[in-house]
Amino acid sequence: MSLIVETLNRPPQDLFAGPCRYSAVSLSPQRLASLSEDVRWETRWAVARLDGRPAGTLSTHRPATSRFSGGPYDLTLLQERMARPVPEDPRRWVFVGGCRDLAAGAVTAGGLSEADTDRVRRALAVHAFGEAHAAGDLPVGLHVREKEAAAFVAGLGPRASARVLDETADLPLTGDDPEQHVMALRPSQRERCRKDRRRFEALGYPAARVSAASVLAEAAPLVCAVKAKYGVADHPRLSLFRLQEWVRAFGEDACHASVVRDGAGRLVAVSFFTVQGEVLEGYEIGLVDELPGRELAYLQAMIHGPVDYAFELGCRSIDLGLSSSTVKQRRGAVISATWLVTVTDVTTETAGPDASAA
Repeated sequence: MSLIVETLNRPPQDLFAGPCRYSAVSLSPQRLASLSEDVRWETRWAVARLDGRPAGTLSTHRPATSRFSGGPYDLTLLQERMARPVPEDPRRWVFVGGCRDLAAGAVTAGGLSEADTDRVRRALAVHAFGEAHAAGDLPVGLHVREKEAAAFVAGLGPRASARVLDETADLPLTGDDPEQHVMALRPSQRERCRKDRRRFEALGYPAARVSAASVLAEAAPLVCAVKAKYGVADHPRLSLFRLQEWVRAFGEDACHASVVRDGAGRLVAVSFFTVQGEVLEGYEIGLVDELPGRELAYLQAMIHGPVDYAFELGCRSIDLGLSSSTVKQRRGAVISATWLVTVTDVTTETAGPDASAA
């Protein structure tokens, strides 16, 4: 079977028109395609065709100006994890597979076998990373999921450099309702969830699912407050813009908010989710700064409420995103690494993901 990869300046609509596979909801075709309209980035598409049929794509994104304020995408802050120097001019940074939502990866055709999917991922990585590297730029994939990172590393061979960047949590759902799900957890996890519920009731922190669009303006300052605690500069208007952009990409019917209010009706915690097939994926979370039982409001909005909603919406797993791994694992989540992948000029010893897992 012939496999050809080319670079395009527009999204591969023939691929996106059919069923696709991707490692995170934020890499879905509609979310990625919206980047082509974002003037802050120069976006191109490595597109693979297998016997003439669309087989996969790996996007690349270059900052459009020398003034860069990308927060966690500022490569100068990741210099120690790089296997090569970071150019001072951000226009020489090439983000492979995504440049927002802390996820990167390829989109592949839904009908491919596992072997062909792996072959396509490898070929796309060779093309996208190699093209940027040959131009003297710095190609990097940030927060590539484990299985896909293994495919990238296998494709790039001895030039590959991969380092663990963070951890992500996925919560598989068991049974037909939330109670059956809790009953199927390990004893320590089951008791922790039940203890959480008792404390929610004592504090008066019920959770509710509402349309995401209905609470965006109210939630934006809370999202900023969370980012500030992690040292990320933000502004409610920018936060609101991102949330509105997210809703536009997926559509209002697919975007939900898990909200917790206090006795006076004030919004104290919120977590945003979107539905894609059988996956409920988290996006942003917001919390007020000062609140009795602040951690419990977080747990209700982030984990327990969404478990209820996932069953209502027909989902079988919840992508709980990055960070707070221990808290999530204690309530049933499965933790896996996310990777920083780049290329070097010489062979390096790399503690990368096992290519046999791809």
